[in-house]
Amino acid sequence: MNNIYIILLTICCSLGMNAQNSDHLDHQDRKKEMRDRIKALSIAHITKELDLTTKEAEKFWPLYNQVKDERNRLESNKKSLINKLETEFETMSESRALSYVDQMVALDQKIVATNLDYNHEEIIKVIGAKRFLKLKKAELDFRRNMINEYRDRNRRN
Repeated sequence: MNNIYIILLTICCSLGMNAQNSDHLDHQDRKKEMRDRIKALSIAHITKELDLTTKEAEKFWPLYNQVKDERNRLESNKKSLINKLETEFETMSESRALSYVDQMVALDQKIVATNLDYNHEEIIKVIGAKRFLKLKKAELDFRRNMINEYRDRNRRN
């Protein structure tokens, strides 16, 4: 348990030091670096909360990452579709708008289908139902902590 705290502390400290060195990186690199940092913090938080054994972690993380990667891919497709329709919005016909609506609804349905809740059976086989509920809480807590951290940093600046 103490190892997890040490890992989290190390990651947090490195975030501060690396933030100073990242001035030379372009915007996309900084965004990718920040996403990677957040993902590492998320992994550490979930691992700590679920108290996964090595064997469980070997089975759990590929399942978890597959669900998250698919969801991210679909969210990215949705964002691209929104950007595309924004450029055409003023001149598009009603039939073209209907086509966008259909594409958006289809993407939203796929996004919902990639939610952990809809893929819970495989994950429960690995970690059990009780820890699946802990997983859901850990994700929510992590999101809340990140939002609070962001809010606190903006207040200080």
